[in-house]
Amino acid sequence: MSSLKNIHVNFPLLEKSITVETGTTVADACSLVGFPQNLVCGGKGKCQKCLVTVRENGLVSQVLGCQHAISQNIEIFISQEADLSQILETTDNDQLSFNPRVKVVNVPFSELKTDMCSYDHETIRKVLDQPVTIPSLAVLQKFPAAFHSKDSSSLNFVLFDNELIDIVPGDSEFKAYGVAFDIGTTSVVGYLYDFTTGVLVSQDSALNKQISFGGDVISRIDFASASAENLKKIQNSILETINDILSNLYSESNLSQESIYGCVFCGNSTMSHLFFGLNPVHLGLAPFTGITRDKITLTAADLAINMNPLGRITFLPLLGGFVGADTTAVLLSLPKDDSYRLMIDLGTNGEIAVGNQNRYYVASTACGPALEGAGIHMGMRGTSGAIEKVAIVDNDIRYHVIGNVPPIGFCGSGIIDAIAMLFKEGLIYDRGNFVKGDDLEAHPLKARFKVDETGQRYFVFVTKEEHPDGKEMVITQKDIRQVQLAKAAIYTGCCLLIENFGIQPTDLTEIVIAGAFGNYIDVDNAQFIGLLPKFEGVPIRSIGNGAGTGVQLFLLSQDEAKRCEAIPKITTHVELATDPNFSRTYMGNTTLGHNGFIEES
Repeated sequence: MSSLKNIHVNFPLLEKSITVETGTTVADACSLVGFPQNLVCGGKGKCQKCLVTVRENGLVSQVLGCQHAISQNIEIFISQEADLSQILETTDNDQLSFNPRVKVVNVPFSELKTDMCSYDHETIRKVLDQPVTIPSLAVLQKFPAAFHSKDSSSLNFVLFDNELIDIVPGDSEFKAYGVAFDIGTTSVVGYLYDFTTGVLVSQDSALNKQISFGGDVISRIDFASASAENLKKIQNSILETINDILSNLYSESNLSQESIYGCVFCGNSTMSHLFFGLNPVHLGLAPFTGITRDKITLTAADLAINMNPLGRITFLPLLGGFVGADTTAVLLSLPKDDSYRLMIDLGTNGEIAVGNQNRYYVASTACGPALEGAGIHMGMRGTSGAIEKVAIVDNDIRYHVIGNVPPIGFCGSGIIDAIAMLFKEGLIYDRGNFVKGDDLEAHPLKARFKVDETGQRYFVFVTKEEHPDGKEMVITQKDIRQVQLAKAAIYTGCCLLIENFGIQPTDLTEIVIAGAFGNYIDVDNAQFIGLLPKFEGVPIRSIGNGAGTGVQLFLLSQDEAKRCEAIPKITTHVELATDPNFSRTYMGNTTLGHNGFIEES
């Protein structure tokens, strides 16, 4: 029987080193030091997004992290700065209604007098004047010492609705805290609140460590459903991400995990299943069924989350298919009125909703991966080195790079700008193909067109002479095709949902764009190429991290929590893939520019 050999791995730029077993890949080693790679293809070696520089036996080379096995004393060159993702944390919570489900009531011991032959629990009900349910066994076991403590002047009762979840002897300064989490496919954001004052104490974000198992939900479903071991691994990765964020929040706010009594989560349907360790296999197979769409509330002890084990964790309800609790949270964040709105959440996955506070139709579209770098020749996440803005001024191409470093690729917003620029300049036809012949001959940017070894043309946005490291930044014909497919899915989905709902586009009060990608894109460029619909007289605005806003509303307000729980009851999920009109109009909407499925008045 052969024994596994331990191998020493160095990370010079991080000033770290680890020891791993034979067979470990470069991607696995990166994850072990807290820098998971973006394995868009699920580690199959196809997407080329995990290229990393290594040095072995004195030779420097670039390898695919998911395929390359580490060797003794290998050096892996990744830096903290190189993976600073542009994660959207901002929300619009100006109108928060503060009335949390978790409350602390401080009662002097002088008021806690239990009658002869009576019971402490009955005393609590009388003093608090509410029907406090029977506490958990763990809390009941604290009664003898806490209820009859001689070491303090008062007792703090921590309540979750009408449930007593903890009793803590102490003074009136005792506080409980809660955290609202938005679990995205790519990133996770946490917001720490004081349950006594409603003040936002701190917030933090991190990449979702599940990206090590695939960049989109389908690849993660495939990985998780392959074996019970895989399911546990991918569940642990999201729990580790959450615990890392919690650790940072505790450090920044000088709090202990014992002070956290409530955590609320939202995320898409796949994220929900993986969070609880539920096998998502049937989400990825027709007829795309999940296990439950209801809100789930557990004690913190049920999952390995670093907070008070007596506290409560809640995952918001789902809406159908791949439309999950993140969309529920976005809808919760919208104005409470009868005005019709079209909501488009452009993240790694695309969700669409239309309606008002009385009724919603929702659907999902397979659009996100291409818009976040997957399937794009030089595509990447919105991290340091990504071109995020492109424009042309007097035939001079201008661009902005995240982190103000030499460019290494295009993130989603940069890709949209680049294609819009090419289209505006007449360098691509409305069908997406590069111009040629007489249409190109006199154009001042003609020299930026080149042909690769396979005969395929591409356009150079940054030449070798313009790049500090002598690299070309290009958009290929295939890149444009990928965006055309994504934008057709979004546009067609929006039009079909409006039609199925039974209104005209001009009945809309506004179009709202939610999510990180929607926050950073140039809306005019997105509408110019037909990625986002443009209806006469209907304004469009970005609402930032709408899911983050909604999950905070749920955490801080019982009224909002009740509204949230009612949303699935007024929502109809539409499966676009089975709608015959979708396939009929989808290909027609791949053309760039204004498309039309519903006639504008």
